[in-house]
Amino acid sequence: MQRIATVIAAGALVLGMACSSDNTTTGSTSDSTTITSDIAPEMADAFADDVDLMSGMDGTTGNIAGAPAAFEDLFGPGGFRPHLTGCTFANGSFTCPATRANGLNVTRTITFYDEGGQTQDHYDSLLTASIHVVAEISGDKSNGPWSATVDRHRDFTITGLLGTETTRTVNGTGNETVSRSRSTANTRSYDLSCSSTVTDVVFPVNSSNGSNGWPVSGTITRTCTVTVTGGPNDGKTYTRTVTITFDGTSSPSGTINGTPYTFDLAARAATKR
Repeated sequence: MQRIATVIAAGALVLGMACSSDNTTTGSTSDSTTITSDIAPEMADAFADDVDLMSGMDGTTGNIAGAPAAFEDLFGPGGFRPHLTGCTFANGSFTCPATRANGLNVTRTITFYDEGGQTQDHYDSLLTASIHVVAEISGDKSNGPWSATVDRHRDFTITGLLGTETTRTVNGTGNETVSRSRSTANTRSYDLSCSSTVTDVVFPVNSSNGSNGWPVSGTITRTCTVTVTGGPNDGKTYTRTVTITFDGTSSPSGTINGTPYTFDLAARAATKR
């Protein structure tokens, strides 16, 4: 599975004609619809990065080609092993050197906990109960019609690891900056400032149900402030709440300010329903 590799706080998305803010009395219905459709590809890419990072369980991203695969395809049932090459253990956590994945720099800090909440100096497939991963992801990336410089922060806790598990659950938070974004489709330009909350996202350990490692349940919700840059509406702001609800497929549904969308995680694309 391509673990869909790297979540939102302030950024730039260039897409074309300026729009009036639907947070003011001058905003129109068409303005609101335009903003929603313009930010949809960026939201799909951010969700895909989240899943990539969470599926790795150790902060690594983008190391497997193709769609997300179940962990037993790599290590046998329940056989996840965190990638700690070059990492340094101190004060209860592993600090790892920067790596590159999908053109992005990734740095991570990993902490293992036993059932009693005590830190461990190594991962134990039966005795490790949870993993805390903090990841910083930055660099230039492109996805279809747009490209950008991203700076993402993720703070995830993975639970349900004690013993021989069949699922693992991720909770956490994130934020991200996206700047110098460019689109081949149009010329509108925005700055985005977003935060995200990951709630009970469940990954299967066994692929016998055909889910192939995609999250089977749980949600990610982003709250974003979108600011127009340039044009007659320069500086006007919008608020967008974006939610994805996982269902075990690569194309779960979600909403942007209540408008239904399908988010194709493999293609990192969004389609209005």
